[in-house]
Amino acid sequence: MSSDHHLHQPSDNTETRIAVRNKLSQRIEQQRRKETLNTEAHVRELIREVEGAIVGDDETERRAEELLEELHLYLWHDPNRTETGEETPSPDVLYRFKQIHRRFTNGHDIEASTWFETLVAVAKGLGYVEAFTDLTQYAPVRLETLDGQGQTTTADAPTPIGRRRIGADDAADLEDRAVEITHSSCDHVLTVALPRSGKDSTITSIGMNLWSEHNYSYFSILDDGRMETPMISIPNDEGVIRRNLERMGQEPESFDAEVFVPAMDGIPSKLPANFKPFTIGIDDLTPHLILRLAGITKSDANTEQRIKQALDKTLERTGEVTELVSRLQVYAEEMDATIEWTEKRDSPTGEGAVETKSVQYHMEAEDALNKAAQRLAHLAGEGLIASPSAETNIDMASVIANQEQAAVLCCNFLTQGQEALKYTIMDLWLRLIYKARDQNSRLPRVCLEIRELKNIAPSKLADVRYKETIKTLRQTIFFISTQGGSRRILMLGSTQKLNDVYKPVRSNMATKILLRLGEEEIETLDRSYNFSDEQTRQLSEFDIGQGMILAGGEAYWPIEFRGAPCGLGLGDRHWLDRYGLAWGARVRETDYDGWRSKHGDCAYWVDLAENTVVTDDSIPEVGTWHLLPQDFDADLKPEAIDQAAIDAALERRREYPVKSDLSLEPTGFGDRQRDLSLQQQDRDTTLSEVVERHNIPEAVAPWLSKKAPTREQLVETCRVVADHDDLARQEEIAEHIEWSRSNLATHLRKSESLEKCVTKSDGTYELTPVGKRAAEIKWKVVMEELK
Repeated sequence: MSSDHHLHQPSDNTETRIAVRNKLSQRIEQQRRKETLNTEAHVRELIREVEGAIVGDDETERRAEELLEELHLYLWHDPNRTETGEETPSPDVLYRFKQIHRRFTNGHDIEASTWFETLVAVAKGLGYVEAFTDLTQYAPVRLETLDGQGQTTTADAPTPIGRRRIGADDAADLEDRAVEITHSSCDHVLTVALPRSGKDSTITSIGMNLWSEHNYSYFSILDDGRMETPMISIPNDEGVIRRNLERMGQEPESFDAEVFVPAMDGIPSKLPANFKPFTIGIDDLTPHLILRLAGITKSDANTEQRIKQALDKTLERTGEVTELVSRLQVYAEEMDATIEWTEKRDSPTGEGAVETKSVQYHMEAEDALNKAAQRLAHLAGEGLIASPSAETNIDMASVIANQEQAAVLCCNFLTQGQEALKYTIMDLWLRLIYKARDQNSRLPRVCLEIRELKNIAPSKLADVRYKETIKTLRQTIFFISTQGGSRRILMLGSTQKLNDVYKPVRSNMATKILLRLGEEEIETLDRSYNFSDEQTRQLSEFDIGQGMILAGGEAYWPIEFRGAPCGLGLGDRHWLDRYGLAWGARVRETDYDGWRSKHGDCAYWVDLAENTVVTDDSIPEVGTWHLLPQDFDADLKPEAIDQAAIDAALERRREYPVKSDLSLEPTGFGDRQRDLSLQQQDRDTTLSEVVERHNIPEAVAPWLSKKAPTREQLVETCRVVADHDDLARQEEIAEHIEWSRSNLATHLRKSESLEKCVTKSDGTYELTPVGKRAAEIKWKVVMEELK
């Protein structure tokens, strides 16, 4: 063979004799394993035939005694029978087996039922069968194990998310039939099923393993208003799923989850402690995101450049939303723009000379900028958009980095008239997640769980409300379906009908999981996947939780999927009641529970919403979390009950561990009211124009209405603090102005005066960004324009 051809041929990595030995050893081991699997399959088939013969099944051709003799000999000659270990038959079973074998060899008759019972016990002990009631085998269904830079499976043995049924007479190796769902490239997964057939449970179950064992951060994005997604914070409390988990050798388990709610009107006064109000700072926005907020999907580079300039200038100065809105409105007007640049030129002396050039052009008015300004102002008024300094601002990169807790977006508390806003918030979240992963690939992978994907990526916009908002969000979902994998964002979606989901989205979801389907949906899928007759039959006969996986051009079935270990939506019970019960509290779920007849003679009960002991004749209202005297140690008296006793009682009452703090806490938003007034303003009104033109922060705009001496002293205070970095006491500030210390103290506490301008840090007074801007404003010019 020529040297060129030799380079392309296989070669042994060891000496020839070693290679031969290794190959023969491997082939012999494979042959022995095949013989063992065939024997095990035959034993299982014999057990099934014996059962049929004993009960008189017409399909059984051989007598029970004949089948029992064959089964007996297979088990007697098993090489593992004489070994002792955890998986071998127990001593009493072996004793009975030997007794029967002695009678068998001596030719005595043996009662068939007794003989069969002993042989089944031996077969179980030797590992031929797991359970007599179900002789079928099950191969595990699990997620692909990752082992590489930036992608690591943390579990030594990934927990199965389901099991594939293998026939009792099938001699296949279970590991060969195991199914792995690939996700190394973050292939998206779509589950299709009829209502209440386990599709949401399945994607949540997959997401839990991605989060807990495969180094993903978990996000649940869409809730249809029934408070389903916040349920991942509690262990599953549905009987059918608990039995499913038991079959899988697992128990209910919750996510440690934070539930993020927009810091807007409508938030209840008290919520579980894992609920977290949030705002979005303008420093997290980009020109593209600002346009998305305004519902603008098409724009030119000039528009985005103007927004960028307004955003950069605002962040350099006050950082206030009002300034950004004002700048956008200014930049929306027709104006002349000048661009300057420098060029290096050669000179006669040999030294490089720099020449500055410029060009002017006319910028047309931009409706998009005005629309963006109006939308930002509206969202700031609603409480969603805030300045960079707001303590409620969400830091999406930090949320992704926090792999200890899953993140749930919950927009269900938005007040009437704000329903469309939740789709805008979802759009923002998805864009911020993508932006964070795009800018920092060291962040963990992201798993996006979206239940009923058709609601935000519908195939037909004519069937949905808020068409423009949904259209914008659908485009974002499509973008993630095409680009998300490259940024290691994996999308888990569910739908009742495949064709209800926007085709460009569903086409990019490589793994399909089909559960219980109707005939119409099977026919629809058959046109794409060309099912065999057996596959079609199986799809039409699946029970709840059973299904088929379509991935990589292959179909795997029948599979029993694990139910979600965490809680799921349940229309018959209030979400907060289930939170309380999982936390260990007692909860009155109805007026007709006979509470007074059962507990009316109790000396007291503890109201967990207020953490107070109630000793009068009142009873808990429906929905009240409470405890009774028997829940505490040693019959505690009412006056001895403290927080430690309450915490201990709650922990004792929990059926399963709960990872999040679910105790009820004040949100700080329940008593807040916002008024948004829409007025038609006369163009002769100059106050708002002056505020916008001079970029006066919203916090100091009221100064324009104050008397001149008061306003001048407010401005002078800011300038004094700006000029001195060693003012530690109010008396020291008062020495530089015409106010007394008490008068100064009063204004430092007022929000419309100096509260948002002056702060104390490390023992000395300093200006906030608002205060710095107040000190810079040319107030004389401003007041002249107002005259």
